Amino acid sequence: MRLFVAVNFPPETVDAISALQGRLRGAEPRGNWSRRENLHLTLAFLGEQPRERLDAAREAMDAALFRPLTLVFDRLGRFRRGEGDIWWLGAAPNPALEAAQRRLARELAARGFALEERRFVPHLTLARRVPPAGAEPPGLEFAPVEAPAGRISLMLSERPGGKLTYTELYSC
Repeated sequence: MRLFVAVNFPPETVDAISALQGRLRGAEPRGNWSRRENLHLTLAFLGEQPRERLDAAREAMDAALFRPLTLVFDRLGRFRRGEGDIWWLGAAPNPALEAAQRRLARELAARGFALEERRFVPHLTLARRVPPAGAEPPGLEFAPVEAPAGRISLMLSERPGGKLTYTELYSC
């Protein structure tokens, strides 16, 4: 089972993000654009795990004591990749989110999960495999998107019929 822990957002937040994504897609239609129902903020990627590890992941999430907070997504960016860039919508610095992510990572590590060693960059992936044309995502003017984050979710990532699908297995 391919697992990750994420913040999912209410429909009105997803609507605002999806509208911005549509404007970007108009500027660069090539790439693999994230489906509306897949928009989320990843806190920890657990990778392939046996079903027996689900309880440990749930315990770590409960122990991390996530408290509701509000995020503000206010910038566009990209991660350069050889197979095409990743375009993302980034969150403004939020000490409460960063502390929550560190607590979650500690609790997961204490239960034997091997986490990625990269710096946490809170973002929503808008598109993957965007051809690297040498330019940043278009400098669109947009109002920052406020996003309530009331809980965290353990998510299953799979590709039934080749379609990337995320399913919530647990939340707290």
